[in-house]
Amino acid sequence: MKITTTTTKKGRINLFADGEYQFTVSALFWAKNGCPEGGTLDEDALFALQAEANADAAYDKALRLLTLRAHGEAELMRKLRRDYDREAAENAVCRCKENGLVDDAAFAAALAEELYRKKAYAPARIEQALREKGIGKEIAKNAAYTLDIDRKYGIIRIIEKMRLPETVTKKEADRLIRRLRAAGYSMREIREVVEFSGAPEEDETP
Repeated sequence: MKITTTTTKKGRINLFADGEYQFTVSALFWAKNGCPEGGTLDEDALFALQAEANADAAYDKALRLLTLRAHGEAELMRKLRRDYDREAAENAVCRCKENGLVDDAAFAAALAEELYRKKAYAPARIEQALREKGIGKEIAKNAAYTLDIDRKYGIIRIIEKMRLPETVTKKEADRLIRRLRAAGYSMREIREVVEFSGAPEEDETP
């Protein structure tokens, strides 16, 4: 098949085979991997070129995402799959890991610290949040429970953020308990910090 190209306004390359549009690649990719204007490629070579272009584009997007903030492997994969097929996304994530740009353990440790510092989450809630990000069970558990957390101080921080009056109503007390339970604290831990009149007696750790 005879290969011809046109250039878009943004400088990207539209690829045509025997006059029929096939796909678009970056100018840099075409300069490195393309064939001369009017050259020929068979169907297999054209398919391989498109797969390589997709993988290259997925890697470029991964780099952009990682420039904005760190990502775990599963989270990065999930975002890339919105625009690229599984093979291209997996190739991009693999390249990022090989280049030291994606490290689930380091990502989990940093996120665990951020969740405690900003939201005063308890270890159980931190582990849950890490799992929701796609971090594996063992890595998430290790990051959450090796973090130096002062549970009483975490509870106090949440109470302070809620800015409750000195004397709280039952409705306000219930709301506070729900907030603290949602942050991963047990009723036993909550009662060690503050007493509630008429509060529930259960002591289940989330």
